[in-house]
Amino acid sequence: MRTPPRPPLLFLSWESPWPAHSGAALRTLGLLSELGKRYSVDLVVLTRRELPDETLAHLSDLAQNVTRLRLRDVSTSDKLRALRWIVGRRYPYHSAILEGSLTEAPDVRRKIKGFPGVVFTSIGHWGTLIRDRPSSNWVLNQCDADVEFWKVYASQNPNPLARWAARLNYLLARIHYPRVYAHAGRVISVCEEDRRGTLSLAPRARVEVIENGIDCSTYVPHRSPRTGPSRLLFTGTSTARNMTALRRLVKNVLPLILSEMPEAELLVGGDFSAEAQGRFAGIPALRFTGRIDDMRPVFDLSDVFLAPFEETHGSKLKIAEAMAMGMAIVSSPAGIRGFSLVDGDSVLVAHDDRQFASLAVGLLRSAAERERIGAAARDVALRTIDWAVLREKLFRIIDATRPGM
Repeated sequence: MRTPPRPPLLFLSWESPWPAHSGAALRTLGLLSELGKRYSVDLVVLTRRELPDETLAHLSDLAQNVTRLRLRDVSTSDKLRALRWIVGRRYPYHSAILEGSLTEAPDVRRKIKGFPGVVFTSIGHWGTLIRDRPSSNWVLNQCDADVEFWKVYASQNPNPLARWAARLNYLLARIHYPRVYAHAGRVISVCEEDRRGTLSLAPRARVEVIENGIDCSTYVPHRSPRTGPSRLLFTGTSTARNMTALRRLVKNVLPLILSEMPEAELLVGGDFSAEAQGRFAGIPALRFTGRIDDMRPVFDLSDVFLAPFEETHGSKLKIAEAMAMGMAIVSSPAGIRGFSLVDGDSVLVAHDDRQFASLAVGLLRSAAERERIGAAARDVALRTIDWAVLREKLFRIIDATRPGM
């Protein structure tokens, strides 16, 4: 008996999801990997650079066809072209950049607009293409709260010009995205809070939640006894929100921890730029890993995961990673936004810097408590955000959006 052909799906990715060096890339990779199990995926990747052979080979394992679209946001002519879209159509910056990139690739634009199956996006910027037309076959994955992101970014960026640009982009996004959401077949938020925020902008939009998932069969703790100093862990990239949280951690929390445990060290894992690392030079207790492709050994070699975040949009895949890796987590309330973690059971929640330090020290001094909190966090991950759990919800959303269904 012949196997019926798999339904077609066009996946639009902003930057390559592999290797995944950011939360956005890891979410995109998870979604793409799951969708490739049921649908015939045609992948379009918008990226500044050509895809290396290794990357192309990996993506080709996940999609039937891979098309690279050049992201045009570097040259002066690129930026002037985008400015015309910003002024003429009131597009947010990334939407204008997308239109400029597609101007140079009319064949890709035709492919996207004429695709016969479901069109799935890695990020909200792609929704620009349906701002002016209802598109019931589109599934718009927000990845982050498309509007609130810019409000928070404006409050956190230390550069005055960047803050001004972010405020402008926030105002443009408030005009732009309600029209986009209203035209999409489905919008996917990463948490219930973002879902409610999206509906406040576009009450008639059909908004679902797919949490920031993690493959718990890949992210498995292999922690073993080790010698050396007690180790705190913070992960991320040198984006404004991560830098804001890291500055708070280093300036306000770490000194309190070191006053109790002078031998402790803070490990900062992830793709932090040389400039970002330089801002924390001269702090003996702090060490950066630099960009690495596999963060799991970093989790295994650390004792307590710290998430001192203050912004209120989206949710953090770094938390999903730490949960799956059985880490004991100390977080601000905003740090665990979107996850079903319970204070005192699967996480310890701190409401100020002194409490943050006190909870971290308590965990560093108690291996049994770290084990209890970490095991509970992994159990929550297995029950709520493992892709084995989330994939069926994802498939239902896609099937409900398929033309003719």
